Amino acid sequence: MPAYNHLEIEKKWQDKWVEDGLYKFDIDAEGEMYAIDNPPSFTSGTLHMGHVLNHAWIDFIARYKRMRGFNVLFPLGYDCHGLPTELKVTKEYGISPDNREEFRAKCEEWTTIATKKMNEQYKRIGYSCDWNEYYETRMPKYKALVQKSLLDFNRMGRVYREKHPVLWCTKCGTALAKAEVSHIESPGKLWNLKFPVVGEDTFIHFATTRPELSFACNSFFVHTDDERFKHLVGKKVKVPYTGREVPIMADRNVDREFGTGVLYVCTFGDEMDIKRTKENDLPVYEAIDDKGHMTALAGKYEGMFSKKAQKLIVEDFERDGYLVDIEEREHNVLCHTERAACKNPVEFLPKHQYFIKVTDKLRSIIEAAESMQWFPEYMEGRLVDWAKSLEWDWIISRQRVYGTPIPFWYCDKCGKVHAPDEKSLPIDTLIDKPPQEKCECGGELMGTRDVCDCWVDSSVTPLAVSKWLWDPKYFAKCYPNYLRPQGYEIIRTWAFYTTFRCLLLTGEKPFKQVVVNGMVAGPDGRKMAKSYGNVIEPETVLDKEGSDAIRQWALMASLGEDYPFTDKELVHAFKFQKKLWNASYFTALHLKDMDSVPEAEPTRFADKWILNKLLKLNRDSTQSLEAYEFAKALDPIRSFFWHDFCDNYLEMAKERLYNATGNEKLSAQAAVYNVLLTVDTMLAPFIPHITEEVHELYLKKFTGLKSVHLAKWPELTGEYDPALDELGAKVIDAIAAVRKFKTENQMSMNKEISKLTIYDPALQEAAQDIKDTVKANEIEFAEGKGNIEVRDFSISVAK
Repeated sequence: MPAYNHLEIEKKWQDKWVEDGLYKFDIDAEGEMYAIDNPPSFTSGTLHMGHVLNHAWIDFIARYKRMRGFNVLFPLGYDCHGLPTELKVTKEYGISPDNREEFRAKCEEWTTIATKKMNEQYKRIGYSCDWNEYYETRMPKYKALVQKSLLDFNRMGRVYREKHPVLWCTKCGTALAKAEVSHIESPGKLWNLKFPVVGEDTFIHFATTRPELSFACNSFFVHTDDERFKHLVGKKVKVPYTGREVPIMADRNVDREFGTGVLYVCTFGDEMDIKRTKENDLPVYEAIDDKGHMTALAGKYEGMFSKKAQKLIVEDFERDGYLVDIEEREHNVLCHTERAACKNPVEFLPKHQYFIKVTDKLRSIIEAAESMQWFPEYMEGRLVDWAKSLEWDWIISRQRVYGTPIPFWYCDKCGKVHAPDEKSLPIDTLIDKPPQEKCECGGELMGTRDVCDCWVDSSVTPLAVSKWLWDPKYFAKCYPNYLRPQGYEIIRTWAFYTTFRCLLLTGEKPFKQVVVNGMVAGPDGRKMAKSYGNVIEPETVLDKEGSDAIRQWALMASLGEDYPFTDKELVHAFKFQKKLWNASYFTALHLKDMDSVPEAEPTRFADKWILNKLLKLNRDSTQSLEAYEFAKALDPIRSFFWHDFCDNYLEMAKERLYNATGNEKLSAQAAVYNVLLTVDTMLAPFIPHITEEVHELYLKKFTGLKSVHLAKWPELTGEYDPALDELGAKVIDAIAAVRKFKTENQMSMNKEISKLTIYDPALQEAAQDIKDTVKANEIEFAEGKGNIEVRDFSISVAK
């Protein structure tokens, strides 16, 4: 028997599949179009276990759908731009983003290195994409697509530039979209303060978590009907150390039960501050700059980092009698958590930014999402809930260097946005000439230093995949894409923005189905993180257990649920592969002299039983896979092959395979062939390398196929008989009872039994199979019950 050298086998087939162009896409091929909007991986330089899980799922789907007769468009893309690349380049090369052109060149260099390594890793996991259907968001062609989509949005009147409070990360130095931030629970303090009311011998009491923002305070609000404060409405409060007096105003939306019932408004502590400032036309004070330092408004605290200033300001409040007390408590702090995962608290800072109007299209986005099939169904609710909660338009500009340039100039006088001619795309407005000398108002046209938010790039992937701008025939056939596979953590970004953008640009939803995976946790159940010491590198697994084993691990995860990495599943997966390897060799031994497919009506109960179970397995697995329930197919297939076929059926069929002749032997040969062929073919999308090797060694001469991956998915015919299945279970129990008896009595399994009594006449149909398996010379069937007894090697087996 040839040794199972899994690493050698996997490398051999990975190279040959590419060499042969086995997965090359043909737009004119037969079959329903199945275009996959494959998530472009960020060019981190290496795949992590989350990538492996996500892309093992996607590759399985591509392979399975090909076998189901679809014409599968399976591209590969990379999301190249963004803050993580800039941070990597700054760290690795020591170059500042201020040196714009040199910095961009180094970002390009790093990205080339990263994509090359990641392409090799994709090949190692058995990726069956068409390498000709490849894109990177940094490519001129792709940037032109992104910029063209923005020009279209501008023509729709949806692009505007204005100064507006935006979410700002002082650590990363850029504006953020709402979807890039979330709350993190953190220990903190609540300061109870009192400021004097002008013209009154009294104070107004309030609580805040941001005392340093008192330098940006513009008002206080109380409930309209709160009797405690009615006499103060219309009066003013003196804000310490500012020389400023701000009004006390009434508002029915103030929660009078919260804290002191007084709301302290500053620019800007949160979204409610923004709302009240705009609604009441209150002044805006900028007390914190984009580096997180206090501005000149803070007087002697100017230039201090806000956290340091906070400590000193509170000390001064206490000294001057403005501090009442301090409470220790947990706070939900709004932090930068998406993509860069810097976890830095964000500020609301007034900045000039580019926006796309989105809030007036939320109903359309929800309707499009509801028209898609979601797997699992409840994930649709995440997008719908996010859309319903959205109050801001989309900030599409980022204060970075490496990214798709914003393709607009703006007037320094009136602020009007000016767009280029489409034929000149892609452009960089800092380098290229504007479309006209001056604005209509006489103002100068200024190039835009900002680049696009990465989600602006990636939210048009369905258009790139289906060649929206480049090939009308492709687009007509491939759009909407059939499938969007993605993680749940980017539903509110990638899924939301893609649906919005593609819907407005094409008038149609971008995809028909959405398959959602969870995140990979470490062996300890926590999210994989270097700080936890629980990160598993894919290379470590691939170098040891190999691709097919890691694919089995990934495909045992459930839709939409987080999934821990465990050695246990890998060990089981690898053991199964060795079982498949050994059993395939054994089966092939009994087919090696045959030149054509063994065909015969089953003559024995065992043959009927295993083929009946195979029929059910095929139908149940197909049903599960149509719903993208991979584990619900893989686990039963493994169990069937290992236990039903190897442990039970082959033991019953060995006697005939070795010693029988005629139809008795042919029936067994036909059964083992059909099981091996069907199981190998069904396992091919799961574990493509070993199944290809098994097909090449043992099945190719019968199928005539160049590859098992060119085979059709098995669709077995016939009527499943549950009674036959139940009877088979009893037969196996009877055989197991005899084996147990032999073991307990230190008897060889090949020791003959002169007579075996079974107290269940229903098993008479399997008499010869039982005799062959347990080496019984005679079997007697009787009614009633009895314990196992030994009489001259006669055994009575109870029902």
